[in-house]
Amino acid sequence: MALKKVFITSNNLATFVCPECQNSRTRNVAQYKDIETAVKVKCKCPCGHTYNVLLERRKDLRKSMDLPGTYSSQTQEGVRGTMVVKNLSRSGMNLEMNMKMAFQIGERLNIEFNLDDSQRSLIRKEVIIRSIRGTNIGVEFTTKDHYDQLGPYLLYSFN
Repeated sequence: MALKKVFITSNNLATFVCPECQNSRTRNVAQYKDIETAVKVKCKCPCGHTYNVLLERRKDLRKSMDLPGTYSSQTQEGVRGTMVVKNLSRSGMNLEMNMKMAFQIGERLNIEFNLDDSQRSLIRKEVIIRSIRGTNIGVEFTTKDHYDQLGPYLLYSFN
């Protein structure tokens, strides 16, 4: 069974819900807020059930996906290729590039992909590279204002 994620609020609270009895408890988790690595917590419910959760410190909820698209570099002339959007949030995305590229942190890319909504909406965005792990690239949108079809998609498709 996949590890359940629990999100930390801006005031360092997390709500834990027992998968057995659905009892919920909210606790202060400030001691975990600044830890760099993944934080797994073992919880024991008053019903006696124990379960593990992963504390999620991201500001925005991420949705896993597998959407093909294309990219082009704004700084390296002629550098373009195919990619797959692996996950998406209001602030950024995780991309799997078609091959390892000589990108730099802070470099800007233009990306283009179709959503998996009923209209297969075309999305064109400018992003900034924030992390590079082989062919896996973490990017941040240059703006968090999504006036195209991405805005409604993020609002209504993340339930």
